[in-house]
Amino acid sequence: MKYASVNAKCPSYTDSHTLYVGAHTGSFKRIHVHDDDPFRQVNLQPIELLTKTSKITCMEFGNVDRTEILIGRANRCVKVFDCSKEESISNFEIGTDEIVGLGRSNGCIVVGSANGMVQIVKYPEPVKFSVGENLFRLRLCPEDETRMVTGGKLLKQIIKLWDLETQKVLFIAKNVKKVLELEQHVWDNDVVFVDRNLIAACSRHGYVRLYDTRGPARRPVQDFTSSDPDDQLAFSCLASHGDYLYAGTTTFGARAFDIRRMKNHIHVYKGFTGTVTSIRVDSSGNHLFTGCLDRYVRVHHAHRTALEYRCYVKSKPTQVLGIEFKEHQASTNQDEVNSDDDIQIVANEEGSDPEYDEMFSKMKTVNESKAKIPMKRKSISSTKNPEDNVLPVSHKKVKNLTM
Repeated sequence: MKYASVNAKCPSYTDSHTLYVGAHTGSFKRIHVHDDDPFRQVNLQPIELLTKTSKITCMEFGNVDRTEILIGRANRCVKVFDCSKEESISNFEIGTDEIVGLGRSNGCIVVGSANGMVQIVKYPEPVKFSVGENLFRLRLCPEDETRMVTGGKLLKQIIKLWDLETQKVLFIAKNVKKVLELEQHVWDNDVVFVDRNLIAACSRHGYVRLYDTRGPARRPVQDFTSSDPDDQLAFSCLASHGDYLYAGTTTFGARAFDIRRMKNHIHVYKGFTGTVTSIRVDSSGNHLFTGCLDRYVRVHHAHRTALEYRCYVKSKPTQVLGIEFKEHQASTNQDEVNSDDDIQIVANEEGSDPEYDEMFSKMKTVNESKAKIPMKRKSISSTKNPEDNVLPVSHKKVKNLTM
């Protein structure tokens, strides 16, 4: 199944997921995995408007209900997409370099550019501040919208935790110990929040590290680095759910780690023939959504590591988001419920319905005193004396018995 070039879906995969795929060409697609045709792709972006610089570089959900998607492109354009209506709400251009991070804090969109400039889109003037050059990824904390983490290339762009209200640094990570008095290379190309205080990062140099921002120690509290010189691991993307981290690689598919003990990986996800460009976990933590340079979008079971779904999307996917179908339909269903609440029953001043009054006035009344109640025949089994139920025996039979 690794080298096959056909779409596939496992019969045991019955979850109602909807996948949103952003591609290297700038196309934005939607796939309903639960439909009768689970491989049908719908373009949500007009193809004729795309250019060579329309590459989608980042995609994030814009609200907790996951009914809104923020899309960032290499040409500095940001689009806000409504999933329930499947249409673009707003589209604007910002910054001077390609967008590497998006989020929403207190109702305002936060945009991070590759040159290190971060802008909080507010009226009338946006708030701008710099986090340093060579920025590779910017993410906001889902549990606290005022917290932001940044990571990039070189030691100056090591993991930093920011407060968006004051635009000041709350935590700066410290590199691991030197080897032979030489500083270890830093290239944090993806960062995620495990929770409000734990931050994870993966690198092209083959390490996955976990930082705790509460303690005095600024070095990683957990660390994975491959000890096999022939392994040559390089991590490209990162996702988290609960106590687990999921990291995509450039050559060996994806791997899962337990943050309580990261000396070795706990799962390996196979079936890829190129770099994993995007990795996400569904809300239940049971399914893993990935995009790969072999132009396939895949769904793996997070615990059994089995490949459940694979779809060829014609262009190289750069970003993938997965959502339960019922989640982004919740707003539509709520509108239907609200419309039903507007129905009212109209009655007259006395509080009665004239149609029912006319119908009951034409019905005949029944006199209960003159109605005859039919007598019920008593069954034989209802007699009080059980001996009465015995049938009489003929005299001839009794005579024969006495002889």
